[in-house]
Amino acid sequence: MDVASGGRMLPRRHVLVANGRVTAVSATPLQASSGALTVDGPGVLARGFVDTHVHGRGGLDVMRPGDVEALSLELLSQGVTGFLPTVVAAPANELAAALSAASGDPLGARVLGIHAEGPFLSPDQPGMFPPDAFRGYDRALWRDMQSEAASPIRLMTVAAERLTPTQIDELRADGVTLSLGHTNATFDQALAAFDAGVTRVTHAYNAMRGFHHRAPGAVGALLDRGDIDAELILDGLHVARAPARILAATRTTGRMVLVSDSVPPAARSPGDYVWAGRRLRVDGDSIRLTTGRLAGSALTLAAAVRRAVDWLDISPAAALHMASEAPRASIGLDPGGLRTGVAADLVLLDPQLHPRMTIVDGAVRWRRNDEQRCANAASGAD
Repeated sequence: MDVASGGRMLPRRHVLVANGRVTAVSATPLQASSGALTVDGPGVLARGFVDTHVHGRGGLDVMRPGDVEALSLELLSQGVTGFLPTVVAAPANELAAALSAASGDPLGARVLGIHAEGPFLSPDQPGMFPPDAFRGYDRALWRDMQSEAASPIRLMTVAAERLTPTQIDELRADGVTLSLGHTNATFDQALAAFDAGVTRVTHAYNAMRGFHHRAPGAVGALLDRGDIDAELILDGLHVARAPARILAATRTTGRMVLVSDSVPPAARSPGDYVWAGRRLRVDGDSIRLTTGRLAGSALTLAAAVRRAVDWLDISPAAALHMASEAPRASIGLDPGGLRTGVAADLVLLDPQLHPRMTIVDGAVRWRRNDEQRCANAASGAD
């Protein structure tokens, strides 16, 4: 079994897990003690995927109380061991209900916090959402959101033009990572937001002022600032191959963060559905408003990893880094690769990078049905 760690591939490794932690990564076979788990191949072992932008899937909706628990179980089959349920701008009572119910199942992927996509966004760049759902910064509303949330609001998408540097400081002081999105900011406004402490961009290229050679806009600011982390939806619809490659090439110290931006109608049969008060049409991997505008994605992180290898001309280890270690680091969680001492939240993939097994807190939580034995526990679990 190969181990992907820090964007590099370590060939022919054996990994030992005990008490919820990785206790050894060795080039020689390991002897498991009582209660320990030995993970061996064939395939590739990586830190588990972290989806920092996911609204739902298969009819499950983060905005509907109770669905986050089921979603945490659903995401295991995608190799996801941690995620940020992503709430959207909504009436105060609906937003409060969603925030207060954002807890996962104890046997599912970990809820690592909440991603609030709004409401401090620009009505000029609404994406699929109704423009009147957005509003200017409101400190009292933000305090209410924090007090209502069952998990910390760890990530928040904001429009640069709707926040002052002082307000950005206030939000950052509360421990939230700020991400530029749904913004009509000019190049200068976007740069000023980055200078003030916005460190990330939500679904790069989408729902933001585009690039022109005399008016570079928010997209130009992102391309100019290689230190900013950038979400990328690699579903083949939101971003074409060349812009995806350009964005990757411009990241100097910033990270590329693969996300699904999966929405409740994802993985459902072709047809019409309603989400967030909008009628959506599902046609294969395409989810759109009836006007034709894209409305989220049907993507999985595992599929995004495979497309990153093909489109970005990078190694599998580098692509896995974009779905596992980079998302963690971008929201202030433990950075770094698969090494002794890290939490045993892992994904084992086949050579084609399809998930075979998902391990959370040192326990096998999901295994592909057609797999033979590929992990042994002294406790007797196969």
